[in-house]
Amino acid sequence: MKVHHILLSLEADGALEALKVGLMSGDVVVVAPDKALMERYEALLESQLVERKDVRPALKALREEFKAFAGDPAFGAVADATVERIHLVLCQGMSLSFRDNALTDYLKAFLVRLCADCAAARLGGLASLDGRDYIVCETQGTIPVVDRALTDQAIGGLVREGVAVVAGGFGRKVTGETVSLGQGGSELTANIFGAALQAESVCYYVPGFEELEALSYEEAAQRFAQEGPVYPPALIPAKKAGLTLEVGKLRIEPAEKLTGEKGITGVVVSGPMNLLTVYGTGLLGSVGISSAIFGLLAGKGINIHFISQSLSEYSISFAVKRKDAPEAEEAIRGLICGQLTDLSYDSRPVEIVSVFGQRMKHVPGISGKVYSALGEAGVNVVASSQGGEELSISIVVDETDAAAAREALLPLKA
Repeated sequence: MKVHHILLSLEADGALEALKVGLMSGDVVVVAPDKALMERYEALLESQLVERKDVRPALKALREEFKAFAGDPAFGAVADATVERIHLVLCQGMSLSFRDNALTDYLKAFLVRLCADCAAARLGGLASLDGRDYIVCETQGTIPVVDRALTDQAIGGLVREGVAVVAGGFGRKVTGETVSLGQGGSELTANIFGAALQAESVCYYVPGFEELEALSYEEAAQRFAQEGPVYPPALIPAKKAGLTLEVGKLRIEPAEKLTGEKGITGVVVSGPMNLLTVYGTGLLGSVGISSAIFGLLAGKGINIHFISQSLSEYSISFAVKRKDAPEAEEAIRGLICGQLTDLSYDSRPVEIVSVFGQRMKHVPGISGKVYSALGEAGVNVVASSQGGEELSISIVVDETDAAAAREALLPLKA
């Protein structure tokens, strides 16, 4: 059996039509709304919960779009009931005087279930299931943590007769509350089902993605770190189970299944970002400075994409997304003014160019080729870092040099 993953769009059905070909009894189809559809729905929720607007007309219009797309009269009653439930919960939510993430997640789960119901109707009147009935998890801060034992037990009890359509992206606590699985949640759902059911493979339907190659899980994590059809943290269950993922013509497999020459297999540009450098004698021999800096940023929900520190301990540099840079700079200024002496910082716009490859390990000369290629192209390296696992080298360059750096490094691909 196979697990299939699809993002539903009400504007095109090419992926659904492609999915119909080859579906077999026992297969599982995990469905979630695509980014554009979810953004429309989130704006609708915001209008009523925050701006106190009546969104019933907009909900009815969305319901009619779903009905027209499903093309199944039986789906109409399901859509009507779901939209009425959404409106009722929205009206109750308006009485809250604060933003409640749990309420928002609960409301988002209605759209995901509506997408699953719609896809099931489009695929020939199949029944749909709610992923929350199978994925059991808790939250640690804002991070969902899946209880694998309870989840595997629930999925293992799934009766696989015919094709099962599952609403992905959300789980539940043991007490019943809805939990968002976060970014890449529907992909995580597909991989959890694939691992629990020991699927032959997990197939992702991504319109326009035509890459033809094979990547290890480690390479895929590098390849899709900035953007891609599979969010890297969602790969974990499939990797642990040794599954093969199919993304169009691209295969993601355990490293031991790969063959080929050693070397670089990909070049990725990540950005726009800002490189913040904290420097000064106040860093020298000071235990806990890095913890103070990164703990402060973590508390503000700012993710760090690159870290480099000089052996002299005189400076430490880290990259954050451009949108997070103002808040990160404000936090660093407050830390320096409030607690630390003889320290300064600066911030500059950059992009990060990374080369990666499962077969870079223990290959002498890889770093030399990378830096020589950049030097010949006239690209200045602002900072760089190589992981101890020898799977990647990340080079920070001025954002104006990013395109030239990528073009210089592409010929190094094996």
